[in-house]
Amino acid sequence: MLRNFTLTKYNSLQIYQFLRFGAFFLISILLAKITYARGGYGTGIISRYELLLLVSGTVTWFWTSSITNTLIPFFNGSDEEKQRRILFNAFVLLTVFSMFGGIATYIIGLYHPKDMDLFQMFSVVVFLNTPSYLADFIFYLKGKYRSLIIWGVITFIAQILLLCLPIYLEYSLNLAINMWLILALIKFNYTIILLMKYSTISIHTRLIGEFMVKVIPFMFSILLAGSMDYINGFIVDHYFTPHEFAVFRYASKELPIFLILANSLSNIYSGEIANFNKEGKLEDGLAKLKASSRNLMRWLFPGTILLIFTSKYLFQLAYNKDLEAGYEVFNIYLLLIISRMLFPQTVIMGLMKNRVFYLVSTNYLIINLILSLWFVKLGMGIKGIAYATVIAYLIEKIMLAIYCKMQGVDVRKYTPIGEFLLYSAITLVAYIVSLNIPFPELLGMR
Repeated sequence: MLRNFTLTKYNSLQIYQFLRFGAFFLISILLAKITYARGGYGTGIISRYELLLLVSGTVTWFWTSSITNTLIPFFNGSDEEKQRRILFNAFVLLTVFSMFGGIATYIIGLYHPKDMDLFQMFSVVVFLNTPSYLADFIFYLKGKYRSLIIWGVITFIAQILLLCLPIYLEYSLNLAINMWLILALIKFNYTIILLMKYSTISIHTRLIGEFMVKVIPFMFSILLAGSMDYINGFIVDHYFTPHEFAVFRYASKELPIFLILANSLSNIYSGEIANFNKEGKLEDGLAKLKASSRNLMRWLFPGTILLIFTSKYLFQLAYNKDLEAGYEVFNIYLLLIISRMLFPQTVIMGLMKNRVFYLVSTNYLIINLILSLWFVKLGMGIKGIAYATVIAYLIEKIMLAIYCKMQGVDVRKYTPIGEFLLYSAITLVAYIVSLNIPFPELLGMR
């Protein structure tokens, strides 16, 4: 069976994203095990590490995602010579934004005097590592799918070892971040080598302007909608204890493979729809998106239901006792699968109608923030913040689907609506049932 397996533009990006998110997921498990075994660390080192990720994600995620996600349809809709110019100028943009991201990380570190040295080192990691994301897309866009996977395996194994091994050997987190700094420098230089081979090294301000016209609306969307994850983290940091912050940060991570498959399908088909629309075959592109989303639903919804009933035991196995209670928050975040199986944003990006993200994402942020604070005040704890995210995200997807309808693209053209509603109902019922089941403790865990 493996002999017949072929890497394609449809599965290579999904596999790579699985490696990327899987590395961070594995790091979280290893840190939990290592710090618990070392006793003296407790959840303190986890909180410091998660705070670094929270800060760096806050100052980089919105523009990194918007540039790289817009790059695929923009690149596919261009001729070969323009494609070479696009790659280098995308790198220029990433580098400029990374400089500001690094500066922002450094400044935030000034407000954490106990970890100032840690933030200073990590600000350089942010500056060097973020532009190297372009290497992933160079491999993908140039059809070098095998190279993409090899690159992912090497860099993510190195990432895991360089962070976790020093902690396991009882060295400081500062040393581990220094190791990441060396890796980031290597990745940055290798990205430059790829650019020398596959791009035209020349800054084109007009091209950058044309590209940014497409990027900015999506950037605004990511800034508002995506930043809510980080705002939730700061709300928890403000209202709850460091222990609850660590629990929330671990529990609010969606299962990487679910997130990867949904996001990769969206990224891939935004480019496909752009291609089909350019050729006057939009209906064919929508039909392919519908078929692929149906196949994904048949795997992810049953997988979600299974996780709802087994997450407590998985948390017992993967994490320490201090983090075990997070399974309840994790189960709430599993309900995001309902919204993730709707892909109106993919259609909008493929049609390059990105301006609607301004309005819809603003609405999402307002709803999510109000509900989060309201639920906290009602005494729902960190679970209230998770419920707020699920509700707000569903409202956002519904509004984007309404916009697609206004553009003449009905939700039935890109979504198997009958199966979607059935799976969604079953998932909600499973979650409600799980709330009333007295799960026994896993044998051998106490």
